[in-house]
Amino acid sequence: MGLAFYKPIFEKLEGSVIPAHSSAGLAGICTGITQAVTLVTPLEMIKVRQQTEMVQNQTQRKYHGLLNTASIIVRQEGGLMATVARQSWGLLVKFSAYVEMKAMFERASGNPDAPLKPWQHMVSGGMANVLVGVLNSPPDVVKTRMQDAGRSYTGTLDCVKSMIKTEGLSSFFRGSWLRIIRIAPGK
Repeated sequence: MGLAFYKPIFEKLEGSVIPAHSSAGLAGICTGITQAVTLVTPLEMIKVRQQTEMVQNQTQRKYHGLLNTASIIVRQEGGLMATVARQSWGLLVKFSAYVEMKAMFERASGNPDAPLKPWQHMVSGGMANVLVGVLNSPPDVVKTRMQDAGRSYTGTLDCVKSMIKTEGLSSFFRGSWLRIIRIAPGK
C-alpha cells in the first residue's frame, strides 16, 4: 500500500526537485516510516515482550494481555526509532534494488518497451530481497536488541555503541543468513 501511495507523489518530482530514479527509494523510506510508526513497532514490541517474559509463576507476570502490554510499553519502554530505521532503510533498499534490477533486464533485452518475463520479475525481487537481508541486518539486530526487555539501553545510539564496543561489528550481522533464506523468495 505504501509504495502505491508514495511513489506517484515522488515520480512527479523526479528530475526537477529530486534526482532521477529516486522515487522508489524515497517511497520506500516513507513506507517504512509509516509501517514502523503505525503497525510494526507496536505489534512487534507487544509480541516480543509476551514471548520473552520469564516468570516463576503467573502472579509475577508483568504483561497481561494485549492492551496491558501495549500500555506498559508506551509508558515505560521504547524502540520506535530503531524500528523506523529498520523499516525505512529496508524498504529503501528493497524498492530501489527491485526497480534497478528490472531496469537492467529491460536494457539487456534490447527492447525497453517489451514487458519483462515472469522469471525476470522473480529474479529482480529475489535479488532485491537478498540485498535487504544483508544491508538491513544491522538495523534489524539493533531493533531486536532494543525490544529485548532483558537489555537496558538508554536509546538506539547507546545500543549501537555498546554492540560495537563489546561484540564488534560482526554482531550487527547475526542472523543475516536466516533472514536471507526467509525473505529472498518473497517479492
